[in-house]
Amino acid sequence: MEPISSQNSPYVVNEEPGTKAYCACGRSEGQPYCDGSHAGTGMAPTVVKLEEAKTVAWCGCRKSGTAPYCDGTHARG
Repeated sequence: MEPISSQNSPYVVNEEPGTKAYCACGRSEGQPYCDGSHAGTGMAPTVVKLEEAKTVAWCGCRKSGTAPYCDGTHARG
């Protein structure tokens, strides 16, 4: 099964330090975070450990070459 695009722009979030589970399948109701909706798809969340508070642009189109982070792929077609 392939990931689906949840939106054609990044999710820009002011994140606090800690472990984040990014939704890699695009099916989560709580975008950009995993809620377990990937069950049965063969996909799994991407787990990221943030060491400090920062603004993160999480990929919404699921086509980024730097996933889970947005690289602007959504704007290139």
